[in-house]
Amino acid sequence: MSERFTDRLYRLARPVWEAQHGHPFVQGIGDGSLDIEKFKFWVRQDYLFLIDYARLLALAVARAPDLDSMRRFADLVHSTLNVEMDLH
Repeated sequence: MSERFTDRLYRLARPVWEAQHGHPFVQGIGDGSLDIEKFKFWVRQDYLFLIDYARLLALAVARAPDLDSMRRFADLVHSTLNVEMDLH
């Protein structure tokens, strides 16, 4: 019996998943040991990323091939600007 597609994806992605979740930064957030200055730096960088991410999504709205795609990207723009950004 051949391996299911989703099982193959899980198997191939597992080393990356484990490396990301085992990273000291992620572990520090999880257990509360992360230095506050490192966290503040990350929040500032994430804020800058979200600005460009929202711009990218807005371009996707403009270039979407149909109304459903436009709505989907517009919802992502809205969520990024009004939910994600509010967390910063």
